[in-house]
Amino acid sequence: MSEQIRKSSQVNVSESRKQMISYEKQAVEYWKQAAEQGYAKAQYQLGCYYYNYGYGIYNNKNKKAFEWYSKAAEQGYALAQYELGSLYASGAGVPMNLKIGDYWYEKAAEGGVASAAAILGDRYSEGKSRNYKKAIYWYTKAVELGYQSSAEHRIGWCYEKLGDFDHAVEWYIKGAEKGIGNTAYHLAELYETGVGVPKDIKKAIEWYRISAKLGFPAADLWLKENGF
Repeated sequence: MSEQIRKSSQVNVSESRKQMISYEKQAVEYWKQAAEQGYAKAQYQLGCYYYNYGYGIYNNKNKKAFEWYSKAAEQGYALAQYELGSLYASGAGVPMNLKIGDYWYEKAAEGGVASAAAILGDRYSEGKSRNYKKAIYWYTKAVELGYQSSAEHRIGWCYEKLGDFDHAVEWYIKGAEKGIGNTAYHLAELYETGVGVPKDIKKAIEWYRISAKLGFPAADLWLKENGF
C-alpha cells in the first residue's frame, strides 16, 4: 500500500512540475506579446525572466536580458534602468562600462529606486571618483527613498571626512536610532577620544552600552574590559 502511495505521489509531483512549466511558458508568451507592443513593464519582466531563468535554455541569456531591459529603460521604467545599470557595472551581456552603468543608476534613483541611489553613494565615497559631497547627496536620497541598510552611517562617515563633525554626529545618531550597532560604537569612540567632539566619557559609555544592546560584539568587549 505504501509503495502505491509513493508512486502516486511521484506522479502527482511530476504532473505539478509539468503544469508549472506550462504556466511559465504561457506567462512568457504573454510578456513577449505585450513587450513587442511596447509595454515597458512587460519588457522589464521579460528581461528578468531571461536574466534569472535563462540557463540551459538561452545561450545568450544576458544579451536577451540586456535587449529587453534596454527597451524598458529607454521608456523611463525605473526598475529596468536599475537592472541595466547593473549589467553595465558587471559586464553581463554587454562590455563593462561603469560610466554608462552610473548613468542608468542615476536615472533609476531619480525614478525612485533606493538601491540605485545607495550604489551611487558607494561609488562616490570610494575609489578614483571619490567625492564626499556627491556621496552624501546620493546616500541622503537613498534614505529619503526608504533604503533599509546603513546609509546613515555612510553619510556620517562622509561628513566626518569633510571635517563637518556636527552633521556627522547628527547622522551617526540617526543610524544608531535605526539600530545600527557599528554606528553607535563609532559615536562612543568619538566621545571617548574627543575627536571632533568634546571629550565626554559618560556619553561614550552610554553609546557603548547602546551598541552592545544592538548586538555589536566590540562594544560588549569594551564594556567588560573597562569594568562596566
